[in-house]
Amino acid sequence: MALAPGPDAHAHLPPLIELKFQMANSMNGRNPGGRGGNPRKGRILGIIDAIQDAVGPPKQAAADRRTVEKTWKLMDKVVRLCQNPKLQLKNSPPYILDILPDTYQHLRLILSKYDDNQKLAQLSENEYFKIYIDSLMKKSKRAIRLFKEGKERMYEEQSQDRRNLTKLSLIFSHMLAEIKAIFPNGQ
Repeated sequence: MALAPGPDAHAHLPPLIELKFQMANSMNGRNPGGRGGNPRKGRILGIIDAIQDAVGPPKQAAADRRTVEKTWKLMDKVVRLCQNPKLQLKNSPPYILDILPDTYQHLRLILSKYDDNQKLAQLSENEYFKIYIDSLMKKSKRAIRLFKEGKERMYEEQSQDRRNLTKLSLIFSHMLAEIKAIFPNGQ
């Protein structure tokens, strides 16, 4: 039988990684398989995702056309989920149903300006663009996960899940403004 490490066993780790490690360990032994049961698990995983977003490097080596197209599919899924009439989204800033299509159009414009293989390779090695695409993909996945975990709570205007969707809308809005500033007219 293995003994659990003491509270100072991981003191050599940076604070955020230590926090992530403690949070992961707090899940041990509870809710095996990761489904149902503990409603706080989704919140804890969301916190872990936020920490990874803040300190983790992008996962892909390059933001190539294939990766951008995958991101578009995720964004499209978010738009389809948000178009549900039961959601009753208000057309006021930040309005996710305007922001994501605008982001899609601007990314298409950028890719059209970097059309030949040499320019596309240059774009896919651009550190900012790689991080941007990675972040856009993560945020889209997070929005999709909100709908999966929140189910009926997403239709309640005052629910925490709905507020989290509004926060993501604001993040998407800032990301759109950022990409337009860095790549004006797609260049």
